[in-house]
Order: sequence, then C-alpha cells, then structure tokens
Amino acid sequence: MPDPAGADPMNTEPRKATLTVFVVKPLEIDEPDRCTGHSADGLTQYKVDISHDGPEHVIAPGGREMFRAFLTQAPFSSADRTVGLYIEGADITGTHTPHEVEQLADALAESADQLRALSRDLARILAQGED
Repeated sequence: MPDPAGADPMNTEPRKATLTVFVVKPLEIDEPDRCTGHSADGLTQYKVDISHDGPEHVIAPGGREMFRAFLTQAPFSSADRTVGLYIEGADITGTHTPHEVEQLADALAESADQLRALSRDLARILAQGED
C-alpha cells in the first residue's frame, strides 16, 4: 500500500524544515557612563530592545509631579540611535478653578525651566559625540 503522505519509502534521506528559533546567549555591549541600568527583569528579548537609560528626573514643582524625564539611547534601533530625552507627562486633565489654573500655569513654567536644563545636558552630550 502506498504511503498516504506521498513519501517515497525507498528514499532514506531525512526531510528538512527551516524554523525560526529564539536563541538566548549573553551579549556584551559598550555602556556609556550615564547608563544606570537595563530592564528590571534582566531579560532583553531582542537586540533592538536594548536601551541605555540614565537616571530618572522627577519634575515636581511645589510637590506636584508634572513630568518624569531621563536620557535614553537605543544603540541597536533600526530607526534612531542618537541619545534623546524621554519625557512622560502627568495627567493634568480635569476641570480647575481659576486659582488652580494659575497654580498649574506656574508649575508648567517651572517645569519648562527644568526641562530646558535637561535639554542643555542632552545638547552637551550630543556635542561631545557620545551617541
């Protein structure tokens, strides 16, 4: 009776298949001085996931958190590999009284000063060619 899969019973060569596999091995990379660590779990799945993150700056004028920011670079990115400033804004959505709007405006102005200082730090790093 013939093989239902159509295989030649006289062919003794093994069949071959090509599979995509996830290979796990240590990768040693250069790390800039400004880098404070990597992913919390210590596992990076792909080389493009690697990022050099600097210390986090919490911008909280008068105790009101407005932004979090840190220098970051993805040295193996397929897009942009230069150092940049990652900025995350607090949720300020809502209805406010005139006094609260004034406080928010003051906090934004003070936050802007701190963001400008971080921008100057970034410009210095880029000028030194530490990308």
